[in-house]
Amino acid sequence: MIELKNLSKGFEDKMVLKGVTTKIASGSICGLIGSNGAGKSTLLRCISGVYKPVSGEMLVDGQEVYENPVVKQKMFFQADDSYFPSGADMEHMAWFYKSYYQAYDLDYFHFLCETFRLDPKKKLQSLSKGMRRQAAMVMALASRPEVLLLDESFDGLDPVVKDAMRKLLCCEVADRAMTVLVSSHSLRELQDLCDQLLFLHDGKILLDQSMDLIGNELLKVQVAFQKEYDRGIFEGLDIVKYEKNGTVANLIVRGSEEEIRGFLEDKHPILMEILPLALEEMFLCEVQALGYSFDIVEKGDGRDE
Repeated sequence: MIELKNLSKGFEDKMVLKGVTTKIASGSICGLIGSNGAGKSTLLRCISGVYKPVSGEMLVDGQEVYENPVVKQKMFFQADDSYFPSGADMEHMAWFYKSYYQAYDLDYFHFLCETFRLDPKKKLQSLSKGMRRQAAMVMALASRPEVLLLDESFDGLDPVVKDAMRKLLCCEVADRAMTVLVSSHSLRELQDLCDQLLFLHDGKILLDQSMDLIGNELLKVQVAFQKEYDRGIFEGLDIVKYEKNGTVANLIVRGSEEEIRGFLEDKHPILMEILPLALEEMFLCEVQALGYSFDIVEKGDGRDE
């Protein structure tokens, strides 16, 4: 289990992480998303033991990670900006990792190279960004970590390789109870992969929830009535978002479909449609309700004068 307790980290006069607290269960995949500069990479570097927190605790299986080689043996951190020595190929890097990771599996490494059609003797610097990403992921998985930390590791992969890597991660989690924390800017990318989602903004966690519970009982409603009406007609519903165009109201409502349908049918609508929300719509509703949104002002509307 990964456990963060009031974790804070800063550089010079700027605090990047501000009291981050969460738990990530063993044998699960947790997605980490957030605004640009929110502190995602800093958080991953703290968890991996690269950075020492200013305050708080960072525990893996109950043990501190920083300057703890025993715990670090169980972890692999795949950074967004992976560095490979000049002239190195995958074969050299595999032996380099094997010198540190006791569980490094060279047979598995060669199996993955063959699976993804990677030449282990080809210089890494000669590979495209996507191919280097594949190579880095292969070498990470071959270390057989108990905890795998991935920073934007799917970025640059083509859709076929990305799908294969996602399936491979799921197999590793199912077979070995590996714990994965993966950062991404794409919620859709994480949708079918993760068990848990963390949303980090301005160094704080705004949302920490099971994927199954995000947007729980949030429904999209389109409804119209014959007579003129205003928002007051919906009093009694838990409305998250309300818009009205002409006679048609578009709402996002929290509640069960049965309850919402019964409430509206009593008002005798001439149009009613109730639909589930896509995950991205659910997520946006949740984080906007927590105060993270932008008010886009159109040019010429008078508010900038």
